[in-house]
Amino acid sequence: MKKIAIIRCLDVSMRCVGASCMKSFNTHTVKFERYGNEELELSASLTCNGCGQTVENDEGLKKKLDRLAEEPVDVVHFSSCTNKKDKENPEMKKRCPWVEKMKDYLESKGVEVVYGTHH
Repeated sequence: MKKIAIIRCLDVSMRCVGASCMKSFNTHTVKFERYGNEELELSASLTCNGCGQTVENDEGLKKKLDRLAEEPVDVVHFSSCTNKKDKENPEMKKRCPWVEKMKDYLESKGVEVVYGTHH
């Protein structure tokens, strides 16, 4: 059984219940198709700690990410909401720079990272 965690954007969590992320997880669709018929367990679902927060300046965020590695979680999916609209070109999306830092930290701890959940 593969243990999965989903991290979503704190700002978006103020207006999103995460239903589409959970639906994709439960039905093994979109970004969860990669697991085929493998049994999955949702081990954690959490938000980031907000824009500008990194493991270097936020002990709480560091504790959360360390806990994922210690459990251990096999794969962390960064929710689709962690891709932000470009201010110059709203049709284009780009990766959140704070998510990139979390990704690098998790990978340094041996945790696989996937971008996306439901689109």
